[in-house]
Amino acid sequence: MKTKLMLLITVLAFQFGYSQNKDVTPTMTADSIKISTIDLKKAEQERLKEEKAKIEAEKKELEEAEKEKNRIEKEHQKKLDKAAKEAKKAEKERKAAEKELKKIEKQQKKLDCATKDVEKTESKLSKANADYKKEKAKYEKKKLSGKLSPNDDVKMREKLLKKENKINELELELEKDKTNLKKLLK
Repeated sequence: MKTKLMLLITVLAFQFGYSQNKDVTPTMTADSIKISTIDLKKAEQERLKEEKAKIEAEKKELEEAEKEKNRIEKEHQKKLDKAAKEAKKAEKERKAAEKELKKIEKQQKKLDCATKDVEKTESKLSKANADYKKEKAKYEKKKLSGKLSPNDDVKMREKLLKKENKINELELELEKDKTNLKKLLK
């Protein structure tokens, strides 16, 4: 811009200068050409310096913008990494809690089973005791009334012995179930 302006001023100055003097023929001297070329060169150099400075400023501005962008991206990535890490930790804790819950549920199920086994065995034992007492009372009644033949006596005593054995087995089973229940309660 300055160059064009300088060139225009120079041209206008020459025209003005020659237009005042009508008898002088317009001739350009070597000095005036040198001066105008030097002015043009200086103007061109200044323009180049200004453009270079402008380019450098834009370049610096772009670099700063790029640095800021990278910094923001790094902060964003750090936040994403932190969030992912926290999510992973939460997932791990959730899985551990689920595992613990399953373990507790399994333990409770075993405990319920063991309790049912003890109750079932106690019920069988009480029925077996009642049945034994009933059979023994029947045996005693028949024995006292004298209605027992020696064969019937042997059969009834075998039957009573089997019922006693069953009661003993049930008592052993009950002890075993109670021991198992105690282990689960610990």
